[in-house]
Amino acid sequence: MEIRLSPAQYQILIKLVYLGQWMIEGAREEEGELEEYDALASYIYSYAPLFGAKNLVDFDEAEGEYYPSSELDELMEEIIARYEESTFWDQLVLRLAERDLIREYGEEGIKRMDWKELEDKRGALIKKYLREIEEHGLDNLVIERVS
Repeated sequence: MEIRLSPAQYQILIKLVYLGQWMIEGAREEEGELEEYDALASYIYSYAPLFGAKNLVDFDEAEGEYYPSSELDELMEEIIARYEESTFWDQLVLRLAERDLIREYGEEGIKRMDWKELEDKRGALIKKYLREIEEHGLDNLVIERVS
């Protein structure tokens, strides 16, 4: 198989590879795990000089691998920051809603609900927390110590 890319498309591709590797790093539980992703990323990065993007990758001679340069790191910082901001709020809202459902109905009660009822109850809680966060951010979030 052959894939043809323009230099602009290649630069987008290595940014996508970078983001994929960044996500994989968060899922990696031990050294060496998921290394097939690293190998493919290095392979994709190895074409950077051919596409006029040598500034976006570095080569480690000892390891024989290509990896993102600090310039690529800097280019991706804003996208990653926006992603982390968005997922933080999404996860906070979803987890608070799930917590409240379990507190009010218990795990067995939730299992007995039909899909529509569960989604209606979850949706109402999500809307409640979204409104709170839009209005107050984290100002009203309190973690109480339970003795």
